[in-house]
Amino acid sequence: MKRHNLNKWLPYLAIVIAGLLIGRIIQPDLLERYIGELVNENNHILADGQQITYVDYNNDGFSEQFIYYHLSDNRQPVINQYSSHGEFQNVWYLDGEVVDNFDFIIGDYNNDNLSEVYVFSFDNNSLYLYGLLPGKSNAFSPEKVKICEFPNNLNSKHFVLRSSEITDLNNDGFGELVFSVNTRFSSSPRKIYAYDIQNKKLFSSPELGVQIVGSPIIFDINNDKHPEIFISTLNSTNQAWVGSPDQGLYSASVVLNSDLSYYFVPILYESRMSVTSTFPFSDENGNGVASLSWSLRETKKPKIVLLNTKGEIKIQKKLSNKSFVFDPNRNHWNKILLFSKNASVDVYSTALKKIKTISLESALNQVRFIDIDLDGEEEFIAVHNNLLVIYRNDFSHPVKIKIPGLGIQKVSFSVKTNGPNTNNYLSVQNENYQYVIEYSKNKHYWLNFLLYLTCVVVLLLLYEIIIRAYKNKVTKVKYSNEKFFEMQLDLIKSQLDPHFLFNALNSIAFSINKEDKKTAYSNLGQFSKFMRESLVSMDEFSRSLEEEIGYVKNYLTLEKFRFKEQFDYDFIISPEVNRSIIVPKLIIFSYTESALKKSVLPKEGGGRLEFTIDSIGKQGLYISISENGLHRNLEHSEEGHTTNMQLMSRIIDYFNSFNSNKIEVSVKDNGSAENPKGSTIEIIIPADYKYLI
Repeated sequence: MKRHNLNKWLPYLAIVIAGLLIGRIIQPDLLERYIGELVNENNHILADGQQITYVDYNNDGFSEQFIYYHLSDNRQPVINQYSSHGEFQNVWYLDGEVVDNFDFIIGDYNNDNLSEVYVFSFDNNSLYLYGLLPGKSNAFSPEKVKICEFPNNLNSKHFVLRSSEITDLNNDGFGELVFSVNTRFSSSPRKIYAYDIQNKKLFSSPELGVQIVGSPIIFDINNDKHPEIFISTLNSTNQAWVGSPDQGLYSASVVLNSDLSYYFVPILYESRMSVTSTFPFSDENGNGVASLSWSLRETKKPKIVLLNTKGEIKIQKKLSNKSFVFDPNRNHWNKILLFSKNASVDVYSTALKKIKTISLESALNQVRFIDIDLDGEEEFIAVHNNLLVIYRNDFSHPVKIKIPGLGIQKVSFSVKTNGPNTNNYLSVQNENYQYVIEYSKNKHYWLNFLLYLTCVVVLLLLYEIIIRAYKNKVTKVKYSNEKFFEMQLDLIKSQLDPHFLFNALNSIAFSINKEDKKTAYSNLGQFSKFMRESLVSMDEFSRSLEEEIGYVKNYLTLEKFRFKEQFDYDFIISPEVNRSIIVPKLIIFSYTESALKKSVLPKEGGGRLEFTIDSIGKQGLYISISENGLHRNLEHSEEGHTTNMQLMSRIIDYFNSFNSNKIEVSVKDNGSAENPKGSTIEIIIPADYKYLI
């Protein structure tokens, strides 16, 4: 009983699932769970060297805008602060000239619930750090700290500064600024720097000897409360690795201690113009270091190496992909993610077994993790040419924003908070353009449930319509089957007509009484053959032409014997006729019996039957039954039709309903009542005629 009920409800369960799937497939972008769009249709054009970032320095839920730019005459750096509503608030003037490629450093180093903003300037071939005090015009802390010097021929466009978050490196309760300085056309400086704001001390790493790319990653890999610094490098062929006589052959996996000394001896990747990206991982089995290396121009295969917390190699593997994007800073390092430029993300276990591959949009230029909606979960941002896609942290719910002009140069991001119950903005800066994107949960997402419900209801209605149509068809089939079995019974009766059988047996008995044993024996054999053919195929509606002709000949032989040679018959069969072709059972017999009983035998002196069988139209069949008996008025009255003839008409109509090409039967008198010349029956059976029973 329970199984019966389950089977009853299974179709409805399947319909509900199908409706939900269809709803998901046809779901428009406007009903996605998350949405994003450009706030300003016309992007903001920035001046040379101008940079914009948003900082909620007082944690009131509203971000202030900081614009770093230069005065047109001497490139002197100027920073303006604007309120969340665009009102001017403060200004800072720095010495020297603007730095073109740097990241704002933002954070609360002393835990006073107020964020500081740190920027750089370039003055007399030296790099300087300034700490802005938001809310106080031209107030600095620190006021001006010299970081390093550059060669005389190097200008500010030839070096790049990439920062990490403000982090407590020495576990004293105060944060330090961590950033990299990388020169493009000089061998130095290429270092990591840390500035202890509380104690006003500057620390630096050894010269790395290769270009530094990407931002430093901070992670306490050995859980000693002194985090390590992970560095990605590029072999630019213009300097040998420190201590190596070979020039420009290596990129390196570099991890530094919190005091900026080497955590372990750098792992070198030998290939010209190569990149090595270094990042931590952490899972239930502990922490480790991942080092991904690939060449920018050689055929050498990329390689990923996993190390333990002591810097010892655990496992390594060569990869099939050719080029990657640096693993960006993120809050969670519980997965090994390899961002391939061919628009995919490979997820590996800590045993370097690929878990899955996530397909993204077109070729990747840059990736970034940033918490746009400040819900505690970072969003993943993928930068393509002319397209920016925002995913959830698990790469689900992509939001696509077309940005004409979004190129392959470095794209910087910051989040503009607009207060409680208001969507945040994502600021996207690319070269000299700024775009502002509104990203949020879709308040109309609930309409999806209406869409899904509609799909389910429509499918249920279609199902009910189909079921009703099916039931109607079953009813018709049932009626048709009842009609079929009725015809089947009539057909059996027609084959076993008692009147014919008794008369035939009486004739045979009469021959025996006359001691004409030879004739009696011959006709008894014909009668036996006739009965066997009738009984063996009693429930069939079709048979071969050969079998039908044999059956009719047996019948005519018995009738000729019974009526003492009162009629003659002849079969004219074309040699081209395929005698194995299937025809309706009794189709020749029914019209033969009708002609014999209604026309030939009633004629004084008897008559003659002539059968013509020929092939037409690609093995179609033509059958003619012609006789010279009485006039039957076949076209206008059914008096000349026997019961078998009427039954055959019903059978042909029944089978014709299943076929596009129909059996055609024409019945006509050859003469008139005054001058009877018998009748002709013509039957055309198509070659591809089907019998569904």
